[in-house]
Amino acid sequence: MATFTVKEEAYVKYQMTTWQGEIEMEGESIRYRYSEDDNGSEFYIWTEDSGFNRVDWSEEGNEKYAALIAAIGEWGGPEEFGPVGEEVEIDDVIIEDYI
Repeated sequence: MATFTVKEEAYVKYQMTTWQGEIEMEGESIRYRYSEDDNGSEFYIWTEDSGFNRVDWSEEGNEKYAALIAAIGEWGGPEEFGPVGEEVEIDDVIIEDYI
């Protein structure tokens, strides 16, 4: 089971298809952007040295990102995570479907 806490509510950043927000998972703050349209989905993580970078959440070592993507997929979108302070749980079996 993966658990994360909403630090910044997800909001539409660009053209109703790109959401941005921030969570905390395992003591790490993760700022993300998630885009989904007819051409598929893309996931970006903020790093201080290079801004937002596209991430392949299925690559080894990206388990935290896979948990976030699984929650987005299962809940319908990051806006469903709730307000700041909300705790979100996603089962490992569901995460496996996204790796």
